[in-house]
Amino acid sequence: MKLKLGEELIINEGKTGWGATLALTNKRLLLLDQEKIIGETPIENISEAYAETQTFANLTQLKIKLKDGKEMTVLFRSGVNGHLYGSSGTSNNDIIDLTNRYVKAINRAVSEKLSPAEV
Repeated sequence: MKLKLGEELIINEGKTGWGATLALTNKRLLLLDQEKIIGETPIENISEAYAETQTFANLTQLKIKLKDGKEMTVLFRSGVNGHLYGSSGTSNNDIIDLTNRYVKAINRAVSEKLSPAEV
């Protein structure tokens, strides 16, 4: 993946339900297919991120609110068995931890206080 001048990679570990990877830099939220950028949202377009758990489905999602009022939902996929997180067992704790890391990193990037070492 090619980063822009002055751009630093913050987090790049979340395999989504679409099979792509969600990556965050200090300037953009990226959707990657291998190392190819297939989607991006500038940090300045994001107002906040939060985790939402659907109790009945036992499914935790990353929600990203955009300043234009739209919202993006991201579901992460297990690196172990390829299933979407939220199924059962320890993978549910893994997804909650991963989702919370993304929430924290995105919100800190939005507030312009994030450096890669702080994640």
